[in-house]
Amino acid sequence: MKRLALLLLALLVASPVVAAEITVESIVAEMNEYRRAEGLGPLFVDPRLTAAAEDRMDDMLDSGYWRHEPSGGGSPFAVVMRHGFEFSMAGENLATGFETAEVLVESWMLSPGHRVNVMSPNFTSVGIAIIDGHVARRAEGKSVVAVFAREMVRPLPKKKK
Repeated sequence: MKRLALLLLALLVASPVVAAEITVESIVAEMNEYRRAEGLGPLFVDPRLTAAAEDRMDDMLDSGYWRHEPSGGGSPFAVVMRHGFEFSMAGENLATGFETAEVLVESWMLSPGHRVNVMSPNFTSVGIAIIDGHVARRAEGKSVVAVFAREMVRPLPKKKK
């Protein structure tokens, strides 16, 4: 009995940690772990950016495409302004076909353009939209839109003398 208990304990210790399901919280936690390792501040979820990411995902679902340019043309960040987030900088990451947050964020870290968005000290906020499958075809895994931004800071008006 003692041997069986030791064997079970050894198997538990040797087994890999359960991978994180793809959720907004797990994606942000993974990105913030990479940022922390480089001495960068964390990204915070902003509901206005979340609404913008959801609008981007809805546009892609409705139009059956998967790319950074909106179906009607123009900037993918116009939607950010429509949600009341005036930004000084913005970026977007897309991902599709992933099963765990760790692998999804690791893939962004291996892609120079995606890595820049995750690691930019200029970005302070993020919004994330997630769906099962793919917007334009049948596929396994999750698809993700992440919108990164830094809110524009306006100077205070000067006091009149």
